[in-house]
Parts: sequence; structure tokens; C-alpha cells
Amino acid sequence: MTPIEKPLSLNERRLIELVFRNGEMARIDLTNATDMTGASVTRLTAGLEDIGLLEQKIDKSGARGQPKKLLSIRRAAFRAVGIYLYLDRMVGVLIDFTGRVLGESSSRVTCRSADGIMQAAQRLSDKLINATQTEPQSFLGIGISVPGNFGSYGSLLHAHSAFKELEGYQIQIPDSSLEGANIHIENDGTAAALGEYLFGRREKRDPLFLIHIGYGLGGGAVLGGRPYRGMNGNACLPGALFPYDQPRPTLQDLQENLEAGGYSIDDIRSSDAEHQLSNPVVAEWIVRASEQMRFAIQVTSGMFDPEMIVLGGALPMPITEKLVGTINQSPLPPPSRGLATAPVVATRLGELNGPIGAASIPFFRTFFPGSSAERGNAYLDGRSS
Repeated sequence: MTPIEKPLSLNERRLIELVFRNGEMARIDLTNATDMTGASVTRLTAGLEDIGLLEQKIDKSGARGQPKKLLSIRRAAFRAVGIYLYLDRMVGVLIDFTGRVLGESSSRVTCRSADGIMQAAQRLSDKLINATQTEPQSFLGIGISVPGNFGSYGSLLHAHSAFKELEGYQIQIPDSSLEGANIHIENDGTAAALGEYLFGRREKRDPLFLIHIGYGLGGGAVLGGRPYRGMNGNACLPGALFPYDQPRPTLQDLQENLEAGGYSIDDIRSSDAEHQLSNPVVAEWIVRASEQMRFAIQVTSGMFDPEMIVLGGALPMPITEKLVGTINQSPLPPPSRGLATAPVVATRLGELNGPIGAASIPFFRTFFPGSSAERGNAYLDGRSS
């Protein structure tokens, strides 16, 4: 059970999205921005105030006359947990609706089966909830980003080869629950793109494409306020550009190169930025990976024409930033005559972009119209009775 006991209608979600994007809005401005009547906007926003989602304040900064009543989201009133998987551990965060990290923790994964991972995710979530004194009425659920692709119309996980124990895991539709907490499962690239879309604090965020450098090379796109998934949830995978039997710009590839050179990825993670970037294996890998990424970015620009391409994933943040800088050292060739290659930027969510992306899933699926349309919400003007 979540604090929103009944699914929000499509029009309620449209209003929430507008207020979320703009920070605060008057009802008259919401009416002008939608095809709804003023009476409908008043009725729907009153209902959203009643359930504690919206609040209003009086704007006295304008000209004389009737002051505006500005609506804003009570962002601190809602929280969610996000879980991101590494080979030997999982990292979890608890965030509020601003994207602010209220709690962070990690745990070793000793049982890598699907059930073992779900139970470990529940324990980590409980730890974060207790540590942050999160009340049940504010908790939306747990988002888990998984490394792999989906089959059978999004209901079956084809896991990355490094996570073979998850192969064939049945994704529950609708989302499953575990000991009362709603569990939302998403591809790691799509989850990271959603996190950047919601909490990256970019003035221009749509369309957005994110390339996710994890154990594989994945990605995610947000187009028109909705993640673009394709038929089965497997769209936006630039890794197909690089054969598996060749060096690839991935965390797994970097890790294998480090081990061959007598280094450990854990040692790299625990060192400061200067030592990370001065490591000869890391420096050589960045040069090679940047050339591969330039090709991937050129193709992505031609296929999606995004506002920007964000680089995120599981690399240590200094390596991600250095990779972006190396990519941008010289102009990227256009994908076709008269077209431009999208600018490349590093994630603004830091090394926690993976778990923050996972935590964004409960927010998106609870509050945003892109989720409602995909999931067949039949209610346009009001919630079901």
C-alpha cells in the first residue's frame, strides 16, 4: 500500500507534471497550459490538496489586485528507495520528491538468485526506512534497476551474462509486492534516464538520451515525458554497436583490463580522483573508450536527435567526467548532412545516478502521465471509486 490509495487519473497526473516542471503554478496558468476547463482544474487540484500532494501559497509580488494562489508539490512528503546491483553488492538510497538523498547504504550480496536479491533489497530498504524515520504514509515503494533485457513483452528478464542467476526471472505485471512494499523493476538504462529526467535539474530535459556504462553498454530515452521502451522494453541499446568478442566501453571491460594489469576496481574506487585518472590502465582505457563512445554518440544523434546525451552508469565519477571531457576535445562529426550531433554531458546525479534512477521509478509510476498512458489508466478526470 502506498500513501496514494487509488491510482491518480490521467488529468491529475498532467497537472502534477506541469507543477513539477515549473516549481509552482497558478490555477489559471494550469488551465491555459491544458485543454481542461477552469472548473475541472479547480476540482482536480482541490482533490490533490486533500490527499496532501499539492499545497498553495499566496503570491503578493505582483501588481495590485487579487493575488495569485500558487500551487506547488509537497516534495518532502513523499519518499522512495532505489536499489542498484553490482556484481558483489547492492547500493540503495532513499530519496524524496526533490531527488535529495536522505539515506544511503550498501550490502554484500551473498545469494545472487532472484529471490535472494529481492529479499536483500527488502532488508536494505527496511534499513534505510528505519534510519531516516520514514513513515508508511510517505513511502511510495522500492525501485530496482536490473542489468539485462526483457522478453515476452516485458515480463521475462534476459540478464547480463555477469548476472546469470537472474536469467529467466519472471517480472510481475502489475508490479509485485514484498512484505507490503510495492516493488518496481526496470532496465538499468531506462531507470537512469528517468532519474536524470526527473532530478537532473536541467532547464531543457526533453528529449533526453542517456548512455548507461555498466557491465554492459545500455541506454534510455525520455521522449515527450515518457520513457521510450520499444515493444518489449529493450529500446535504446547502443551496446549492439560493439561486438562482444571485442573490447567494449563498459565497466566489465575496464575491470578486466585493470585485473590484467594487476589492479583492482575496488582499489580504484577507493582512491581519489587524481590517483584514479593517473592509473595507466585507466588512462589508456579512457582514450580507447572515448573513440568508441564518439561513434555511439554519432549514431544515437542520428537515430533520436536528442537535446543532449547524458553519460552515466556505474563508473567512478572522475572517470565518467574525464571520459566526457575526452569525447568533447574535438568536434563530433554530424550523423548526416545538415544535422548536428547532440552535446555530451556527464550525469548530474554523481556516482549515485544508478540508485537514484531506480528510486525515480516509484515516483514516475505514481505521479506522471507517461506512466498512466502506458499502463492503460482508464480514468481521465478522476480516480476510481
